[in-house]
Amino acid sequence: MKMIKNKFLSGLLITGLFFGVNVSKAQKVAVPINSYGVWDRGEGIDDYLDPKADFVLGMEVSARWAEVQSKGPEKYDFSVFQQALNKALKFHKIVKLSINVGPDSPEWLYENGVPLVKVVSKKPKKHAKFPNYPYYLSEAYKNYYFELIKQFSLFLRNQPKEKFDCIAFVQVKTGSTGDEAPYKGEPIDKKYVIENKKGQWENFRIETFTQFKKYFNDVSERQIVLTFNSVDPENQPQANKWVMNTIDPQIGFGIKGGAYNRGHHLTGEQSFKEKWIPFLINPKGMKLFSASEMDQSWQHPIFNINTELGFYWSALSGLNTGLSSYNCSKGAIRYAMEHKEIRDIFKMYNKYAQQVYPASATSAFSVFHEGLNAADTIKFPEKTFGIAKEKNLERYKNICKAYASKGASLDDLNALTIGQVNQRERQTGYNDVGWEIAEGNYERFLTQINADQTSVGLYRVRGTIDKNSSKYDRFSRSFENVSGKNTMYFKFDDELFVNGKPKNLKFTITWLDKNAGSTWALRYSNGKQIKTAIEVKGKGDSKWKSVTVDVADMQLNHTGELKSDFVLVNTDKVDDIFNGIEVDIQRK
Repeated sequence: MKMIKNKFLSGLLITGLFFGVNVSKAQKVAVPINSYGVWDRGEGIDDYLDPKADFVLGMEVSARWAEVQSKGPEKYDFSVFQQALNKALKFHKIVKLSINVGPDSPEWLYENGVPLVKVVSKKPKKHAKFPNYPYYLSEAYKNYYFELIKQFSLFLRNQPKEKFDCIAFVQVKTGSTGDEAPYKGEPIDKKYVIENKKGQWENFRIETFTQFKKYFNDVSERQIVLTFNSVDPENQPQANKWVMNTIDPQIGFGIKGGAYNRGHHLTGEQSFKEKWIPFLINPKGMKLFSASEMDQSWQHPIFNINTELGFYWSALSGLNTGLSSYNCSKGAIRYAMEHKEIRDIFKMYNKYAQQVYPASATSAFSVFHEGLNAADTIKFPEKTFGIAKEKNLERYKNICKAYASKGASLDDLNALTIGQVNQRERQTGYNDVGWEIAEGNYERFLTQINADQTSVGLYRVRGTIDKNSSKYDRFSRSFENVSGKNTMYFKFDDELFVNGKPKNLKFTITWLDKNAGSTWALRYSNGKQIKTAIEVKGKGDSKWKSVTVDVADMQLNHTGELKSDFVLVNTDKVDDIFNGIEVDIQRK
């Protein structure tokens, strides 16, 4: 993992790209940090002045090519985008725009020299709505497609300034439904197969990228920032090299922020985080913006064991991977508008998504979680747990067995090795072991020191999770008096207070009041003595509770034990359980 990461970092640092800088007198910051958060992906809101819509910060609008050019090659109808820009201006929003191509191409293409490609799919029900595809490599298709790109850019760049300023960015779409693959299935006629191994698809994508760059970036004024899906250096090396070395660093670009805001314990989250976080959170020399959508995953079985819990941990997973723009489907937006608990989760996401630079951050958090990553051979040696291969189910079982006393379980063995897309769609129960799943706490500028050595990760905290469970029941950490784990240590990011000590820190600690009479405390040093900020005594009603306390005199230079800034201390022999800590920062 480290070799891949370092190679990737080297390539990016050489290019020194920035996303969201001022590129001309006419173009503002593409996506200002105060718009990082939840966006309305499918026009789920008619009136953004509705108080229930206050969690939505931006808009996303897409159209099918078949709708834009329904009447033939000479006529363009961009009215859906015009309406979106009008609405964005009215409600003071910014908007992401895109056109779906591939199977969403107009039928008249096939009467004008573009070969029609029929496919067979392993998932016929899911992909039945995509029966027809163009042969992307035909010159006729390229001519029509590239002209569409040109006309789309002219439409947008010729908007009145006040509407042009509402444009955040345009997503480059080259394949089927924006997934950046040519077909959902295999062509029946093999002459239309597009070989990835031969570079055919990436070459076509780069041709398309060049057209987008030409008409959206390489103009004297009113440049529009582009965002690209599937430009991973390992899996799409040519595309990655092109965006890194070709896009003007004064214009920059965005990336797809993964799919980890659609669930939790999805395969690949840990490696995705390690790869992209350096360019999304407190970037040094290079800054990217990431956007990802909440699709229909929230309506699938795993999410609906407990919908509130699903949204809560999905939002945290998005934060964990540095997601900037959480683009929600119409159904998810409308569901949130009718359910305050979901709106509150999205507001939490908005708050923490905007904490990009620690020196100016107004909050920090650490939500407790221990993910059992089967790919980790240091924590789980192969000699003890089995060969570290994704398909080795015995390894997952052995790891889970070692943590069974902490509540860990595997509810759906079949879902362990099918990848994150299928996990979202087909998984029926929670799995506490996974491949490249997020390992530690979900944190932003507040770190628990040696978390696994000083506390105990718990799963399904109050037993089997169902629709009546709390969102906090999924994961937690506790003291363990029998092993001497009676103190949890925390430190703030090194740069959080470089501009001076804060006026006040407001701590919110969420814990499970499980045992009557149990006690714990938050303690810190003011530079002269150890002080107790708050001491809590339990009632034993087995309810999750939040306590708050203000601290104005904390010494913030990592001078505590284990280089900590403050600690949670078990002040008796009873093991208290915690969801996490949030800190609001009032600066002077």
